[in-house]
Amino acid sequence: MSTWSLGGLGVCFIPDNATGGHRVTWDEFRVAFRAHYLPPSLIKLKQREFRALRQGNMPVLDYVQAFIRLSQYSPEDVDTDPHRATCLLDGFDPTLLTHLGRGYDNFTRLVDAAIDMENRLGRAHEDRREK
Repeated sequence: MSTWSLGGLGVCFIPDNATGGHRVTWDEFRVAFRAHYLPPSLIKLKQREFRALRQGNMPVLDYVQAFIRLSQYSPEDVDTDPHRATCLLDGFDPTLLTHLGRGYDNFTRLVDAAIDMENRLGRAHEDRREK
């Protein structure tokens, strides 16, 4: 019955009678779904893309969104909050990184600090242009 609530692909992926009475856990479904729809070559490609991700000219929020989206393909790189924070920090623009410093072991605090610093640097840049 639970597969019917998924709708779309979930209904087709595991019909009720295919489980032989076994209730499929979320982890089992996730593993089977990934194995069927995400070939290993795609996973490797996305892992490389994640590991090469840099902020460049992206605003902080765009970089964080790309980081989160791609990090799902490389869970071993972001298996703890300090690892997530370190990976994100390593990809920041050098100017922003210089102002932020190091020592962040909390992903959410790092994102908050980066957004704040980006706004401060933007205001400082605007002030210099107006003078």
